[in-house]
Amino acid sequence: MPYTEFLRLSGLDEDQGQRIWSFICNQVYPIEEKHNSASALKEKERWISTGDKHIDKCLGGGVRLGNIVEIVGEGAAGKTQLCIQLAIAAQLPERFGGADGEVIYISTEGAFPVNRLETMALPFVQRMCGEKYAQTFNIDGLLHNIQVAEFENMETMFHALDYKVPAILSSRHVRLVVVDSIAAHLRFNMDTNENGRTDSKAFYMERTAHLASMGAQFKRWADEYQCAFICVNQVKDIINPNKVPNSPATLSKSNRPLLSNDDSNSRQDTDMSLLEMDDEFTILTRSKKAPALGALWANIIDARIMMYQRRGLVPGDFRQLDDGQNQCESNDGQQRHQPPSHLLRTRRWIENDFSPWAPRAQCEVTLSDSGFQSTRATVGDSGLDL
Repeated sequence: MPYTEFLRLSGLDEDQGQRIWSFICNQVYPIEEKHNSASALKEKERWISTGDKHIDKCLGGGVRLGNIVEIVGEGAAGKTQLCIQLAIAAQLPERFGGADGEVIYISTEGAFPVNRLETMALPFVQRMCGEKYAQTFNIDGLLHNIQVAEFENMETMFHALDYKVPAILSSRHVRLVVVDSIAAHLRFNMDTNENGRTDSKAFYMERTAHLASMGAQFKRWADEYQCAFICVNQVKDIINPNKVPNSPATLSKSNRPLLSNDDSNSRQDTDMSLLEMDDEFTILTRSKKAPALGALWANIIDARIMMYQRRGLVPGDFRQLDDGQNQCESNDGQQRHQPPSHLLRTRRWIENDFSPWAPRAQCEVTLSDSGFQSTRATVGDSGLDL
């Protein structure tokens, strides 16, 4: 009801009406409870560190509590490895970059990798917290604080999201929820009708409704319980890249994301790794890949972390190439380096594709017993070290 209408119906004078109107508004919508200053909100921000300062810088501080973060990449890119790393970090004390909480891990693609968790835990804790804290670390307590749920189909997963997950969130100090993966039961329709055919239209309509409902649930829980949701997503093939924004056909050389290098020849080595080897080093879109689940899901998540790996030269190996050797003719008629196979290495990258709290950036990483670690400085869109 507008104030003027309230004043007319109540018959009060202006002074009395204003005081009563202010009292009613404050009872219905108390300002001190609903509003905070920007500085107060910043003080309340909490993060889960990845255990590596360069990766954290690339992601804007790590994984921020109260948000939905998607991890997307091709098979064997290391998505589950990063989830395990974050599941350990979330339980560590806040002074070391953890969240001092428990974890819910929803696995939809097979058994939970408990053996990998056990082998990673102690080396990761030593790296993140130091040797002194690691001596008091209890692996059994870490395993006890991870609530694992494994689901083989969509129905059981949604049943758990409706009943089991909210019960755990309301009764335990959960700071991280991992869904690995969100796309496993939502990408393809395996059910058939009485004629033996699949009803794709009905399946995708149902999937859209499920995604919208699930996204609303995740956002509400993330805000209410101040926990982070990590949703692992798969990739799909791009059939016609000319119709996809930021596709290989529309990316100019100047807009291509840079690899992370920190030596004096970084720009030269980056250009060679991208251009001289028939684009072997490419992000998902230039590999004709895109995140699954479509635009609806992309608008639900708050941030996206891309992970990928490629076989190619590391920057220091370029000087081993002879100018007149190992060249081949590409489709455009130009001579390009064809490096010998013994120089090729598997290189991995973690990229902050988008988030409201950090610019787009990329960090080259290696995977060891203690999880992911950066190999070089973080590089952003501008080409400058962040």
